[in-house]
Amino acid sequence: MLGFATVDLSTRDHSLTVWLTSLGMDTEVAHTNAVRFDLAEDAASRRAWSMTCDRYVILTDLTPRGHAVLARWGVAPCDLATLAKQTTTVQEAIMAAFAEHAAKPGKADLTEPTLPPVPPPVDQTALDAGTPQQLTLAVANQVMRIWTAWMATERERIKRWACMPGGRKGETPAVLPAEFTQLNAVQPVRAWMP
Repeated sequence: MLGFATVDLSTRDHSLTVWLTSLGMDTEVAHTNAVRFDLAEDAASRRAWSMTCDRYVILTDLTPRGHAVLARWGVAPCDLATLAKQTTTVQEAIMAAFAEHAAKPGKADLTEPTLPPVPPPVDQTALDAGTPQQLTLAVANQVMRIWTAWMATERERIKRWACMPGGRKGETPAVLPAEFTQLNAVQPVRAWMP
């Protein structure tokens, strides 16, 4: 899994925008590429599709789900709200476990975990007046902030393994919640079907 591909297909200007968000070697989440394709070009659909392979695909709310381009891709869009909810749930569990651990004798001076907030959903309809690229960037930024919050939360959980329910020493941070990966599929790498 290489990361996320945020996709906007605009029937207004017949364009397809793909914004890639990836996890780097140093566990920093960042945007790594963005391309706008003109759907009038013959190779646009294939080139855009190739960017989504081995990634979780997030479609903007304004992207028509039944469009022929997406049907050809066989895309299974992911639910970003699920990732946000699961991140918030783990953050709440960390704070509860910390509070319980800090209440024990001799633990009053422990430093409370600092977790980044999980941002609220982007109002995509408010961005309808802008360009498709602006909409795609806004949603991709949302993906980046939520995934960054997840990674920071996971690092904090691992760091405080001794007081976390089910925590184990030497555990590696999960790139995404297990529940998210069970409910969502990575766009498969396969041969292009013309």
